[in-house]
Amino acid sequence: MKRKGLLTFALAVVLVLSLAVSAYAGPGKGKGKTKFKPDNSKFKIIQLQDVKSHWAEQPILWMCGQGILTGYPDLTFRPNTPVTKFEAVMMISKASGFDGSVKFNQGRSWSRDVPSWMEECLDYAVDEGILTEDEAADLKGWTPAKRYEVAVWAARAMGVDTDDNYYFQDLNDIPFYARTYVGGMYKHRFMVGYPGNVFQPNKPVTRAELSVVLYRILLSQSQDDSDQDSDDGDYDEDVDDLELVSLKPADGSDDVAPSTSRLIVRFNLEVRAVEDNESVRDGIRVRNVTDDYNVGIDRVSFSGKELRIDLDEPLESNTTYRVTIDNDIIEDREYGQYFEGIDAGDWEFSTDYEELEILELTPENGASNVNGPRTEVLKAWFNGDIQVVDGKDLLRSVRVYNRTDREIVEIKKVELDQDKLLITLKEPLLRNIAYEVTIRANCFEAEDTGDKFEGLDGSEWRFTTR
Repeated sequence: MKRKGLLTFALAVVLVLSLAVSAYAGPGKGKGKTKFKPDNSKFKIIQLQDVKSHWAEQPILWMCGQGILTGYPDLTFRPNTPVTKFEAVMMISKASGFDGSVKFNQGRSWSRDVPSWMEECLDYAVDEGILTEDEAADLKGWTPAKRYEVAVWAARAMGVDTDDNYYFQDLNDIPFYARTYVGGMYKHRFMVGYPGNVFQPNKPVTRAELSVVLYRILLSQSQDDSDQDSDDGDYDEDVDDLELVSLKPADGSDDVAPSTSRLIVRFNLEVRAVEDNESVRDGIRVRNVTDDYNVGIDRVSFSGKELRIDLDEPLESNTTYRVTIDNDIIEDREYGQYFEGIDAGDWEFSTDYEELEILELTPENGASNVNGPRTEVLKAWFNGDIQVVDGKDLLRSVRVYNRTDREIVEIKKVELDQDKLLITLKEPLLRNIAYEVTIRANCFEAEDTGDKFEGLDGSEWRFTTR
């Protein structure tokens, strides 16, 4: 059963907060500081010009509305800008309870590159165990914060329990002291990896990415605070799990049209990328099983409950395909539940055998008002690129017949241009004449499949000039 009455963004956030699974173990070193508590009675509606439809729009607006994050005077947030270490420590500190109202150790002397607005926050960070004395002294705060650093600082600040039961291909790139913190953040899905089972520990963190990390942690921590309101009768507590509803083409289908160039995954809830659409595209593989290669993906997009996968080119005929999707790269918009992905063998389908056939004729079959004196090239478009069958005479494969005078029309040349057959006459067509064109069977074949064209008799391509 779904929650009801989600009439405002602030209320939506409250409802989501009440559903998260707690992984809280107390802020910092456990010195008794009060952890951040969402106060939706003081929630401010924030207008930011550059986050609308951004994958992190909801977390950014909520975090700014709670005063944890701030935008810029020009009403932008600059979500894709790398966050500096000073900014990261400040954001993490605010999320853990720092508000400047309590004075911390004022006896420290910070280097000249530490701005005045950051000094008290560094004192807080050291006193609360977010940073060590050495880390703070050597912070290089104007440089971009790295993923493993954010994992360490956020885990310490928010009391996320550590974990070493995980593995990434680039585990050795994570400093030894940081590995259990990374493990804890990954265990609770506050931070996730990338396709290929890598963490990319040294990758700079953007403002949007850090917003989402802190948002997820705060959702988790809010379980205890929201439980007391669970029986107020305003809404139902049950939440639909994120589930796959259908696949298009369906798993196991064997009659998929070769012209298909879009695959669709439909869910029971509205979905979006956990990080961004590019990371989702990188986490999807469309395998041509028959010819043993990966099909290129042009783009992926989300529309309501649908994930749409647009391929670089249409599927091939008489071919089997396998699609896999990595876990933890897609989430539902409302509750942030991760999609478990699609494993090998769970989504396979085959295209139908496509016969070589004509799609369009010029002049059209049955045309009765053709401008004869201006027509000297007849054209036939096929449903795929064509070639001459070995041993066949291209010129002799086509016949143009004057039905009115009962005589053969002389042909200058016959050419193939990818999917087109071009018939050039020695002279333009005559006025007020009925014509028919015949194409012999088994003279042309599809380049990719070798399927032979069954031919075209005179009754299938007739026209009259005016």
